[in-house]
Amino acid sequence: MLNDLITAAIQLAGTEDQVSHNARLWQMEGGRTCPIGWGDCSQAVYVDLKTGEHDYGKPGGPGHADCQRNCKHGMNPPPPYEDWDDVPNAPKLTGRGTGPND
Repeated sequence: MLNDLITAAIQLAGTEDQVSHNARLWQMEGGRTCPIGWGDCSQAVYVDLKTGEHDYGKPGGPGHADCQRNCKHGMNPPPPYEDWDDVPNAPKLTGRGTGPND
């Protein structure tokens, strides 16, 4: 709750890409593909403004917390590849293997 209030105050001051998480100030520095496999999602990558440490979405960090708050799939993995034709925006199989990039 306190992190949300601090983040809201920071963003009201005009800094949209910064968040407070676990008593540290983080700035969004980019993104990466969804770690659970959805083709229509991405995950923010944050950097701690004081230490320069990067967060790549591990549980307990701001990237993971952002996904928990905003994931439109409820943090559930996509269905097995054979069922992806029924899922909007799912990666398309190339026909060479069992995964979307095989």
